[in-house]
Formats: sequence, structure tokens, C-alpha cells
Amino acid sequence: MSTLKRPSSGSPRKGDLFELVLGIGIVLLVLFIGSFFRLRLDLTSEKRYTLRPATEELAKGLEDIVYVKVYLTGALPADLERLSQATRDLLDELRVHAGDNIQYSFIDPSESTDQKTRNEFYDQLQKAGLTYSSIRLREKAGYSEVIVFPGALVTYRDRTVPVQLLKTQLRTPDADIVNRSINNLEYELASAIRQATSMRRPRIAMLTGHREASGMSVMDMVNAWKELYDVEEVTIGERIDALSRKVEGMNYRVNDYDALVVAKPDSTLAARDLYVIDQFVMNGGKVLWLVDAMNANLDSLRKNQFSIATPLELGIDELLFAYGARVNKDIILDQSCAPIEIYTQPYGNQRKLERFPWYFEPVLIPQAEHPIVSNIDPVHLRFASTLDTIGTDSIRKTILLTTSPRSYAQRNPVRISLNVVEMDMGFEKRSTPHLPVAVLLEGPFTSAYRDRLPANFTQDPNVGYREQGKPTAQLVISDGDVIINRVDAQKGMYYMLGFDRYANAKIYGNRELLMNAMNYLLDDRSLISIRSRTILLRQLDPERIASERTRWQLVNIAVPVLLSIGFGILFNLARRRRAAAPKAS
Repeated sequence: MSTLKRPSSGSPRKGDLFELVLGIGIVLLVLFIGSFFRLRLDLTSEKRYTLRPATEELAKGLEDIVYVKVYLTGALPADLERLSQATRDLLDELRVHAGDNIQYSFIDPSESTDQKTRNEFYDQLQKAGLTYSSIRLREKAGYSEVIVFPGALVTYRDRTVPVQLLKTQLRTPDADIVNRSINNLEYELASAIRQATSMRRPRIAMLTGHREASGMSVMDMVNAWKELYDVEEVTIGERIDALSRKVEGMNYRVNDYDALVVAKPDSTLAARDLYVIDQFVMNGGKVLWLVDAMNANLDSLRKNQFSIATPLELGIDELLFAYGARVNKDIILDQSCAPIEIYTQPYGNQRKLERFPWYFEPVLIPQAEHPIVSNIDPVHLRFASTLDTIGTDSIRKTILLTTSPRSYAQRNPVRISLNVVEMDMGFEKRSTPHLPVAVLLEGPFTSAYRDRLPANFTQDPNVGYREQGKPTAQLVISDGDVIINRVDAQKGMYYMLGFDRYANAKIYGNRELLMNAMNYLLDDRSLISIRSRTILLRQLDPERIASERTRWQLVNIAVPVLLSIGFGILFNLARRRRAAAPKAS
């Protein structure tokens, strides 16, 4: 009985050559067929190479070419090189859905050998809105200083939007900062594309005239909002048309702004101002309330060791009550809190500066699954108060932030003393867990002035009074300091909101909280979903690196060599066995 075998004529070498040519032909055929199909698999656990549905929809909806010029290239340290590659990967992924409507190029701003030409190019990039970082690179001869622009310019038709890819105020970025920037990369590019292609930008009014927080103290958050929205300060001044206008032929007023921010007022709002805000809400306006119930602050503790906090009479209590919320006249103490540095008893001839937990500044870890607080860092508050929700059937109330299990509130008046750092506050015995400090109100609100105004006023067609409001949303946070960024008056600069001077880094999620809140209020829900993604930085364990260094060096060097030798021996044995096998007759 004979068996079918490959026809052979000549030496075994010709047979091997035939198998090689046949294998190459099969591979080329598979590649040719595969060119008609596109198969893309993202095997990473956090799906880092997969765009969010909102970004895919944005890319597919482009009507013209978006050109992205990225200036993060050239001689870069490893961390920035990783950010540059992540940017390239993201742009390639956008091209999958947008096709030729997404085009990009990487430009090295330091490519020119002429110093004057480089400086002129640097000036152009700074005028366009990009900031630089100065990086020290180690070389054989020592260290060299390199200027890098970790940013991009997104151009759509006649509009150009700058994008800062590296989000830091530090001159030398570390791995954590770069990883945070990679986390936000899709959001930054997607929001820039939306900003460049959007025909209309929503308008935000920052209320003034009642000693609200303003200027450099809120500069970081205002600038962050300005990347997507038009932001301007508005003083009502008892003017009925400060936030809206009456259009001829319409029964009700039309808002001139999409959202209103009331940030830490500390004086009473006039009754007419409150009416204007009420009608702004009735006509569909969104409001972000960042208000203090008590007049507590640290400034009074610098001269004295204690102060007495009393209620602030802002005049907004009835307004919020009608909408479904109440800010209580108390102050929260929380065991989960930020530190404070206090000079203790002198040691020798010098006073000693020590760090203690400061219970009046709660650090809240978001527990709710709402997109506003999903996946953000802990939120830092100062002298916050508790919130209550009021039974209003038409309004949906969502608690977004609460205190830790070990917290309680002190009722008015509250004695604020530095001595609390040395006292037993009794959190184990008297705590009231999870006190609410932020609530989202959604639905059609009823006017706080219902049945309170004379008929001749409400029926005046020039007034346009509205009793039952359009569906809208408001967010109430019982702390005005949530928006306050740290300011260095001597240097004339401010720090990113959430920056902690003790850690010398941004560790709190206040910025993301308020950005998410405004995105949600203005129906930019897709931007929240993009920002919520997280890419983990899987760093090596430095202790294991030191203790197991020799073993892993041997493994990396010896194992490939041994495997190569083993495969070589097996291959030769197989060839000898094949050559020694008797040929079929």
C-alpha cells in the first residue's frame, strides 16, 4: 500500500525551497484578502484605544476638514514621548471615523538651528495661546535645557483653537502628570473640535454686585469655562432686563444667558434682583449656586485664636426653598479633612510649625454614580454647611456629595478655634454619617413669587411674568469656597483649582466637579462621558526592582539564548530524522 506524499524530484533542498515559496505565496494571498477588511481589537482592560461613542459621533459628523498641528515632537524625555505617541494614536483613531476630515501633522518648534528663527516661532505659538515647558535633558557632557510646547492648534475653516495637551503649572512634568494628561487627551481634543466647529457658544453670567468671589480667586475655573463657553460678569442692579429681554409678540421673556453662577456672595441680594433670578429660572435658565450659610473664614484666626461664625443673611433662602433645597445655618466638622499648619510651643529659640487635621475643611470622596461626580478626585470644602431637600413633587432631587461616616454639624452660632486640632472631637459617639452638601434639582420649577405679586404687575405684558417654569436644572453646593483657587499675591499668579500647597500638586477634584456641573447643566453630557475614562499608570515596584534586579537581568539575558539553542537543536534533530527516513518506492 502506498501513501500520497509531496512529489519530489531532485535534492531535499529543492523541496525546502518549494515549501518556502508556497508559504510566502499563502501569506501574500492572506494579506491581499485582508486588505479588503478592517479588523481592530482593543485588548487593553481600560479600552484606551477605543473612542467614546460621543467622540465617534463628533468625528462622523464633521462637514469639513479639521486640521490639527501638534507641536509635541522632537527631542523629548520618555514621559513626553509617551504623551506624543498617545496623541498620534488618538488622531489615527479619529481618522478611522472621520476619514479625510481629520488631518494632522507633528511639528518640532525647535527644529531650526537658528536661535532667532526659533524664538520668533516660540513667540508665534505663545500668541496663538500655547504655553511652553522648560525641560532638562541629561547628556554625556552634562545637562541641556530644551523648550517644548506640549500643545496643538485645531483649525476648522477660519477658526483656530489652542489645546494644551499637558495640564500642569509645573515646569518639569512627572509621570503622574503625564498620565493625567493622557487620561484627559480625548476630552481635550474632542472639546477643542467641538469649540472650533460649533456655530454658537453658550453664555454664562457670573453674578456680581454682592461681593461675590471674583478676579484671580476664581480665575482658573473661569478660564476653564471660557474654553467652551462665553463667560462674562453681570450686575443685576435691580434691572429687570439684566438677564433676559422681552421680545415683541411673545408672552414671556427670553433669556440672554444660558446659565448663571452665584459664587460666594456675602451681602444681601435686593428683592428685585431675586425676582430677576427667579424669572431667569422660569424661562429655562440654569443656575449654579455656590453659597455660604455662615460667615466663617480663616482670616479672623490669624490675629485671634478663635472666632464666632454667625449666619449670612443673603436673602436667597425663600428662593431656594421654593425650588426644593435649604442651606442650613450650621458648619460641618469632618474627620476626613484637609490639614492645617500651626505654630506650636517654641522649641529652643524657634517656634515649631506642625501639621494637624483641620476638621472645618472636609475632603469629600464622591459616592454617587451621577456623571457630574463620577470618577473625580476628592472634593475640598471650607466651612461647608448641611443641605436639606424640600418635598416638591415636580422636582427630581439628586444628592451628589456627602460627608464621611464620621462627621457632624454644629448649629449657629459656631465657635471656630485653632484648639480643635488638639481636642477629642468625639466623632465615634456623635457622628451623623453622610451629611449632604451638594444637591442637583431638575424639573419644571414653580416661581417663588407665586401668589405674592399684585395682579397689575403679573398681567403687565411688558413684564412677561411666568409662574410655572420650563424644565431646567439647578445645582446647589453649600460652600462658596469650592470655586476658590489659591492665589500667590506676591508673584501675581494663581494656581489650578484643586492645588494643595502642602502636597505641592493638584490633588482635589474641585475643578472637574464644577466643569462637569456646567457641562451637565448646559446639556454637554457627552463631554462628561469622555472625561470620565481612566487609563491606569502601571508603574514598576521600586522595592522589587532593587531586590530582584539580578534575577530578572539573568532571565532577560539567559532565557532568550537558551530558547534559541533549544529550538536550533530540535530543528536539526528533525532534519536528521527526516533525512534518515526510508523513501517510498
